Amino acid sequence: MSIKDIIILACSFTENEELKEALSSNTASLDEKQTDLVNMFVECFNLIANEIASDYIPHYERETLVTNDFKINYSSFSSVPLKIVSVVDKNGHKVRFKAFDDYLMALASEVTVTYLSQPEEKGLNDSVASVIPMRIYAYGMAREYYLMQTLYEEADIWQERFVQALQSLSRRKNETMMPARRWL
Repeated sequence: MSIKDIIILACSFTENEELKEALSSNTASLDEKQTDLVNMFVECFNLIANEIASDYIPHYERETLVTNDFKINYSSFSSVPLKIVSVVDKNGHKVRFKAFDDYLMALASEVTVTYLSQPEEKGLNDSVASVIPMRIYAYGMAREYYLMQTLYEEADIWQERFVQALQSLSRRKNETMMPARRWL
């Protein structure tokens, strides 16, 4: 799903019909006010993506890295690691590791590191591959929009929808099936 499509949906939630129509038609050019509003919605998206990753559904990465001196600089990772979850060697065995401020020390020459990371900043023309529906992002963006406009009652409405939708999504993901019982 594209960030632009999410913003178009958020525009319908926040009653920004002019911007919605301008973004929907690829031929229309945006004026200065609309450009500022689009930039604000992009900022809202990035805030919401970070909130979801830090509070609701963590964003994990897994990378295989090679090292000669058992040190792996964090700059070698494709994303900045916030927390190292596990380190395994090429045979799948757990490796002892120690995380420092600038690097990771692991006692193996080739390791697969699983870590928690922040989502990367997105722009208007970027897309996001996520299990989270576009609607949930748009709920959060509507909340952020109303907070920025100091319309707190409207923001509370969208906050409630945002949280309920995320909780519903996480419940569905964590549902367990009970085995069928037999009559005695």
